[in-house]
Amino acid sequence: MKTYYKALGLLLLPLSLSATPFAAEDDGLGGIEKKRTIIKMYDVDGSDKLLLDNQFGQVKVDLWDKSEIRVQIVVTATSNTEDRAQDYLNSVEIVDKRDGDQISLRTNIQKQSSNWNWSSGNGNGDKNNVRIDYTVQMPRNNALTVRNRFGNTHVATFRAPLNIYTRYGNFTAEQLTGSQNDIDVAYGNADIHTMDNGKLEIAYSNLDLEKANVLVLNNKFGKLKIGEVGKLNADISYSGARIGTLRESCKMKLAFSGGFRIDQLKSADNVDIQASYSSVALPLGPENGYDFDVSVTYGGFNYPNGQNLLFTTQPSDNHSSPGKSKQYIGKIGRGSGPRVRVVSKFGDVSFR
Repeated sequence: MKTYYKALGLLLLPLSLSATPFAAEDDGLGGIEKKRTIIKMYDVDGSDKLLLDNQFGQVKVDLWDKSEIRVQIVVTATSNTEDRAQDYLNSVEIVDKRDGDQISLRTNIQKQSSNWNWSSGNGNGDKNNVRIDYTVQMPRNNALTVRNRFGNTHVATFRAPLNIYTRYGNFTAEQLTGSQNDIDVAYGNADIHTMDNGKLEIAYSNLDLEKANVLVLNNKFGKLKIGEVGKLNADISYSGARIGTLRESCKMKLAFSGGFRIDQLKSADNVDIQASYSSVALPLGPENGYDFDVSVTYGGFNYPNGQNLLFTTQPSDNHSSPGKSKQYIGKIGRGSGPRVRVVSKFGDVSFR
């Protein structure tokens, strides 16, 4: 199914860009569709950087072995009449600029009518749609920044510095193997297979990350699942979260996040979790066990009976008031494995 973005009421504007026109055609849904294709080519070396600033359409980025950047932009406009479809088509301007090592392309939409807005319709059955899609081919060593609103962004594989900012759209990536990845997604979903090193800002969205090496994460108002991570520094609030395997270490703050769990600590050496109004579930430990220090206030510490737990510090029976902090220090198995520290307020901590 085609995806479109809705526009209402627009005045005819002159075009300042060269374009390949397409004849008007019926879109099969009772509207007239018109298209314009714009192609930009840039010779580059490894120091050049590309900035794309789009709205109301998708951005797709692929790599190739040529020393040039090719950007194809397809503008699609649909309305009930050919004249109005042309008006909407003409309203979109692509502004490109090259300044030193910075190449930038921006989508500008001219709005000269007071009724001009993006919505699902005007209540009169009019069909008005505009979509702007970018397809990019670029060398693998050039830095990229993408800002996209109301559209999806896809980057297959990337190893140069990458900066992504999306609002009301999804972000997908296969392999982000560079050392500088800065991804900011709100009101959409982020689906990343592999990321070597980077920072994720996720809000009002779902995150699915298969594997990461070093990750700084800020996640709020959503759900997240990480399959495997090496080093993790995370601030998670109002979000359900699950981590499959932690390989090295994590330092984490949780707030109002029920159902947080780590399935395997594997070769991890340090786990530090500060939790409030959140539940924390950790595995009983790798084969050689681990040392733990758990403090709970207005919460409980739960663990299965019959497990090889040895306490060196635990609260006495007369220390049962829920408002008092209760500390449990000990080891599972032989210890000498990961050092696990959890401080929880208004939430339970469980070993499973």
